[in-house]
Amino acid sequence: MAIQLGSAWENQGKISIINSLYLYSDLPVERIAQTVKMDIMEVRRIIDGVIRKNAIDAIYEQTAIPVTQIMEGDVAILDHAKTALDATNLMIQKGVGYVVVTEHGEPFGIVTERDILCETSVFDKRLGELSLRVIASRPIIYTSPQDTVTDVADLMMKHDIRRIPVVEDAKIIGIVVARDLALLMSSAKRTRLAGVILEAIARSRRG
Repeated sequence: MAIQLGSAWENQGKISIINSLYLYSDLPVERIAQTVKMDIMEVRRIIDGVIRKNAIDAIYEQTAIPVTQIMEGDVAILDHAKTALDATNLMIQKGVGYVVVTEHGEPFGIVTERDILCETSVFDKRLGELSLRVIASRPIIYTSPQDTVTDVADLMMKHDIRRIPVVEDAKIIGIVVARDLALLMSSAKRTRLAGVILEAIARSRRG
């Protein structure tokens, strides 16, 4: 028991050192891992936790801002009867990495570049053979124009997602992506945090 307790204190001390080095030095993650003699992936996990906490704090500073002020109005939308080929073409046309899928004009699901890549590699199907009805991620998580940036941040953190459509009267009027929140942090003079939050969220998705 004494050994376990000592080990716990040692780990807590290392975590404190990692937090301090990340927040108050310019050392890269590799050097921090070497300093505390820990696996680099474990150090990244600890630092990502710090990033997420700071991200929430920074977003909460902007709590009164309505989501309509940061949402993107030009949303990539396709009916669920369309195919992955249609989705890919629309993504290229609009320069985005997602398509919001609808059924009779109402929110149905969402398809990302990663979804399409996984489906084609696992099932060895052509893009034109993949129906959006089948590959769309459901249920779709969305917000309303009355919600605030804090509400959207809560949803993103809770569901570990990077894109949230804004829906009014069952119609999609916009979308908020993680980049929008990063830009908001940048405007709040959290430039370093804005530069790393997207990478942290992307790593959590890959994990």
